[in-house]
Parts: sequence; C-alpha cells; structure tokens
Amino acid sequence: MIKIVATALTALAVLGGCNSSNQDAAPSAAGNNGSASATQTPAQAPLANQVSGTINLREPAVINPGSKLSIQLVDVAQQELVLAETSETVSTQPPYSFSLPMDPSRIDHSRVYVVNVSLIDGERHYVQALQAPVLTGGAGSTVDIVLNGEATPGEELKEAFSKLKSHIGGMKRIQDSFLDGDLSVAWDGFVEAGNKLRFMRVNSELGDGDTAVRSNIEYAFLDGKPMAILKKGSVTTRVGWDAEGQVILNEKGGGTVSDEEAKSYYNDALKAFAMGERKLPNKK
Repeated sequence: MIKIVATALTALAVLGGCNSSNQDAAPSAAGNNGSASATQTPAQAPLANQVSGTINLREPAVINPGSKLSIQLVDVAQQELVLAETSETVSTQPPYSFSLPMDPSRIDHSRVYVVNVSLIDGERHYVQALQAPVLTGGAGSTVDIVLNGEATPGEELKEAFSKLKSHIGGMKRIQDSFLDGDLSVAWDGFVEAGNKLRFMRVNSELGDGDTAVRSNIEYAFLDGKPMAILKKGSVTTRVGWDAEGQVILNEKGGGTVSDEEAKSYYNDALKAFAMGERKLPNKK
C-alpha cells in the first residue's frame, strides 16, 4: 500500500514538474516574439520630387517690376550645399507661388532641410523672419513663407544721423564765426571722446536785407569723413555717403539731388570738417 501511494505521488510530482516547465517556457517565448516586433523599423514614406509653396510679405508693399526672387533648398547645417534652387525676375505683386524640383535620393532623413527665400527690390531686401523646414522631421513638401522688409542703407544712415544728433548734448562743444566780404558764417561743432569731431551746424548768410541768401546745414562725420548732411529750408535736403564716398542717401523734397549737387555737398562737408578741426582742443 505504501508502495502504491509512493508511486502515485512520484507520478504526480513528475507531471507537476512538466506542467511548470511548460508554463514557464510559454511566457518566455511570447516575450521573445514581442521584443522582435518592437525592434522592427517602419519603412520611410517616399519623398516628393519637388518642394512647393507660397511667398508673401508681412507688411504690404509695392514690389517694382524687375525685382529678383531667389529660392533655395539647403541643409540647415550646411547651407553652402544647395540641393535645388531657382531665381526669377518678378513682374507681379505678392503672394508668389513656387515649385522647386529636387532629387529625393539626396535627402537624408536624419538631417534638417529648409527653404531659403530672398526678394531684392532695388535697395530694399526682403528676408525670412523664420526658417521654413521641409521634407524631414515631420515636415511636408509644401511651405508658406513670409518675408520682412529690411531697412535700406539710406534709411539706416538717416537713423544713425538722428541718433548722433540726439547725443550731441553730451559732447564737447566748439564754435566760431567769421566774415568774408558779403558772406557771414557762424557755426558750432561737437566733439566726442577721443577728440573726434562728429557733428557741426553751419549757418551762413550771403548779402543783406531781403535779398540775402541764408543757409542752415547740419553735417555728420564718421572717421574724419563726411557721413551725411541735412539742409533745412523751404525744401529739406538729405544726402549721405558710405565709407567709400558713394551716395547711399539722396532726398530733396519729393525728389533727389543731381550727381553734381551731391558732389558739391560732399566737398562742402570736407571744408566744414577742416574748419571745425582747426578748433579742436589741442589743435593749433
């Protein structure tokens, strides 16, 4: 009897061990299958063979016929490497539509690509305020681009002139006056740190009484060269130059001065500077 019970218990133990082994093995196999599925990478969706979109201005402006619109597709980290580009002369007003053909095989899904756009209308440049990513990182093949107008060199010079004039109160003031026949001249100048003459106001009068010709001109200088002039009167005139002496600001009422007038103003500015420099502290 004992032998039968022992035999039965032994059989149950063996069966129990087999069942336990099978149960332990099953989850392990399922776990292996789950891991294999998780490591599979889905295939990349095929890329379009072109990038397209629209281009508009943030602030409305009239674009002159003949302005140049340039569009490039570049790697954001290597913008000198252009994958596709086009340029055209525009004859209409924004918004503009574009389609830029490109080779999808050159696109690396791990990199970032952007569309760069510029619009040049004479001295006015329009550029993007924000990057326009495309193709990778969840970006599509179409994009809407907004351009901002940058200040022209002339506008920047006008701003620099006004800023300089607003600071003359903190500069050392020099002054003088003289008579030369029927011409009377009175002027003052303003000297910044480093003994640099930066600004002058010259008032002149030629003749007497009602027939006298009066002039009031303000001069700004940079590095000892004429920077800009402002002539006040019935018509306001502004002329300014870059470091090489090229005219970049030219306004006279609703028009401009001639090349000869601009050159005359430049020479007058040189004479005014020489006159003021002779009165600089420590100058003889």
